[in-house]
Amino acid sequence: MKDAHRLEAAFSAAARRVMREFHRFVPLSLKRRMQKRAYPRATPANRIFISGCARSGTTLTQRLMRCFEDIFVHPPEARYTMLDMLDRPESNLVVKRDARSFAHLAKLPASIGLIYCVRHPFDTLTSSHPQTRNERRFHVTPHRWLAEYDALIKLKKAQPHRQILFVRYEDMIGAPDAIQQRIAQLFGLTPRIRFSEDPDNPIRVASLRKWERSEEFRTYLGGLSPAFLVRVQRFCAEFGYDMPITSQTVDAP
Repeated sequence: MKDAHRLEAAFSAAARRVMREFHRFVPLSLKRRMQKRAYPRATPANRIFISGCARSGTTLTQRLMRCFEDIFVHPPEARYTMLDMLDRPESNLVVKRDARSFAHLAKLPASIGLIYCVRHPFDTLTSSHPQTRNERRFHVTPHRWLAEYDALIKLKKAQPHRQILFVRYEDMIGAPDAIQQRIAQLFGLTPRIRFSEDPDNPIRVASLRKWERSEEFRTYLGGLSPAFLVRVQRFCAEFGYDMPITSQTVDAP
């Protein structure tokens, strides 16, 4: 037992010597930075989280957020916890969800604003992506789409008074400046340039309702299970989308 105490004391003394040597050689500027708070500002940063199913306009919304002044948009996808780790001088911080963020969406802190992107489910379910093009025909599987929708329902149940800014992809394409104004008003942001005038992110309408022009897409959608299409029908009713008749009958719940 005495040997154990002596070993512990020796280890502690050695650790203290290492820290003393570390502080001797660390530049004063770095020491001061280490002692500073993450957000050395009079008021907390305005933190905004962008969520929504893949292929629903989350990336476009993330990029267009750079059109505001005094804002930092974190480039990689990440969980909302990244907003607490950003040490930036800008007053407004933006993070776009990663592929698994839906699993934690219901725990989003009330202090973090939420932009939730939605798109007609048939467009979402028949959209491809370069990262998965060699693995499957369409990027978003019915399982993924359903998990995202269930996560949104869970969030609304857990936080019934939370204000959510829903951004429909179709509205972003059709009236980008009106969407920008809604975002600016809700989060107190000042536009630097208009969404419609952003040269780095041109607005294109070719991605809208491609499933209507493709027999392959319609055949795929018509083969989805009736139970799944019932959930799609509920989503469409909630967000103002039409629910065209497919090759299978969608019974009312």
